[in-house]
Amino acid sequence: MGVVLRLDIPLYSAKISHLLRFVSFLAATASAMPAQDVNFAGAMIGVSTLSADGRSVIDSTNTSVSLYKPENALTWFVFAGRHLNDFLSAQVSYTRNRNDLTLTSVQVTAGIERSYEQSFSARHDTIAGEFMLYFRPRSSRARPYLSAGPGVARLSSTPKRTVLTRGSPVLPVEFSSTHLCFRVAVGIDLQLRRSVAFRYTFAETIQNNSISAHLSPPGRRNLANFQNLFGLVWRF
Repeated sequence: MGVVLRLDIPLYSAKISHLLRFVSFLAATASAMPAQDVNFAGAMIGVSTLSADGRSVIDSTNTSVSLYKPENALTWFVFAGRHLNDFLSAQVSYTRNRNDLTLTSVQVTAGIERSYEQSFSARHDTIAGEFMLYFRPRSSRARPYLSAGPGVARLSSTPKRTVLTRGSPVLPVEFSSTHLCFRVAVGIDLQLRRSVAFRYTFAETIQNNSISAHLSPPGRRNLANFQNLFGLVWRF
């Protein structure tokens, strides 16, 4: 049974479709490999940056402006997988980051203002399965790659403090959500020893945005989690 991932990201849909067809072709035509060192696992740390969002609605009787501002945070990433041939691998991964957010809303209706600014702590957990397309064989010391695949992401956010209020606004409360996501990454493996390599990855994970849904007025953009990651990978 397949899972259909639907996201409002028309810019990526055509490229993702072509990539998945190409990866499927490589997997179907994969040549046999020696059993030695076909598995790998590793861990990385880095910096996570969440995308921001905002919206304004202005008419003859009402003015509403909302936005949220995320802060950068440390992130960690663990993974394990298998080399299918010299150029194609598959991996599963788990990553977590915790970013501070500031939600702001200003509403003026018939001359009456209701505004707030509130800080939140947001935890983001993601499990993903990815195909990795390498551009050089396993015998190379430097192996750049492109990876892509679906996953599941959970975002939970708790209020930290209310910075200011004016009038009688309705403040957002603790919220959490779980959505399908899609991760795309580029990176490189640099061999240090026979079975150990240094890995750098820049990844983008896209999902529905439950933070924007709690703005007033609600935002409309998807949530993107950008990660710069550095770590080690072991082959066995």
